Amino acid sequence: MPKGKMSGAGVLLGALALAACVTSLAAPSRALERCVQAPASPLVVNVKSKGAKGDGQTDDTAAIQAAIDEVAGKGGTVLVPNGIYLVDAAGNSRLALKSDMTLKLSKDATLKAIPNDSAKYSILTISAASNVTVTGGTLEGEREEHKGKSGAWGFGIRIGGDASHITISGLTAKKMWGDGFYIQGATDVKLCSVLADNNRRQGLSVIDAEGLVVTHSVFRNTRGTRPGAGIDFEPDDPDQKVSDVRIENSQFLDNEGPGVSIAGKKGAVAKVELNHNVFKGNLPIVVKNAPEVLSSAICNNRQITSQVTPSQGLNAFVDPVDLVVHQNDCGEGRDLRFEEQSNKPKKKSSKRSRRGALP
Repeated sequence: MPKGKMSGAGVLLGALALAACVTSLAAPSRALERCVQAPASPLVVNVKSKGAKGDGQTDDTAAIQAAIDEVAGKGGTVLVPNGIYLVDAAGNSRLALKSDMTLKLSKDATLKAIPNDSAKYSILTISAASNVTVTGGTLEGEREEHKGKSGAWGFGIRIGGDASHITISGLTAKKMWGDGFYIQGATDVKLCSVLADNNRRQGLSVIDAEGLVVTHSVFRNTRGTRPGAGIDFEPDDPDQKVSDVRIENSQFLDNEGPGVSIAGKKGAVAKVELNHNVFKGNLPIVVKNAPEVLSSAICNNRQITSQVTPSQGLNAFVDPVDLVVHQNDCGEGRDLRFEEQSNKPKKKSSKRSRRGALP
């Protein structure tokens, strides 16, 4: 066999390794079962009963908000049937979820942002609310139709303002001008089997949070403006902190920036666990200025890289092979193939940044 030629068996082994690696993470139904609790009330309000059309042409913002307002505080469910529901994500009447409710989107239901020129928007907002669940369906941004050029804070869902006990499951957030998911000022948040795809800045930004679980989720194809990470942990101010985080059984694929970026220059990031995840593309994990993020809590991850044997001439055909690199387990200590560590003294800042604040 010519030196430059990869055997069919070699290609098969590489493919099988990749398939086994990814398949081991694919348990969305079980993750959803553990993540989502049944609504506290049998009350269900269909948004179409409030006048929503779901025809991809009508502004359905007011109708959907009316259904939310009826269910809020009662433990019931707002049901969004299949269809494309245009919503005003940049106006003063953007969709705001409230305490003790579930927003359930059918499998083929999409809430789509109406094209705008705003540097900041959010299709869904959860602020000063607790015991909120969002499940199923898709949030679609307007990055390809955006009318402005400035800013990078168009979000699929923004969670903050002392929000607590929030569960997001089985939800896709794609094509945002900024981030698929954004968390600032929240406690006890769970993201289960979510997909962030083709967003411009981040798949998920975490600015200020205590108690966050991300499991069986996918963050891919983030590109357009920096940092371009799958998940970015980055407090804006010294009084903000990210702590008690667990990221597990998730995939970070083909992002322009790192799969996971942890930046503690302006505020503390601590107690972050990254276990049993798969990385493909750019740097898997970058940790800077975060001494409380321990290498011993980053373990049993996998990185997929492609390797091609050097060509041996025009007559030698070479197949790329996906190689799966397995990270050391926690008991074996640090494994710098998966992380870039840089710890520098924090500079005190008296000026409060409003990077992610919405009007």
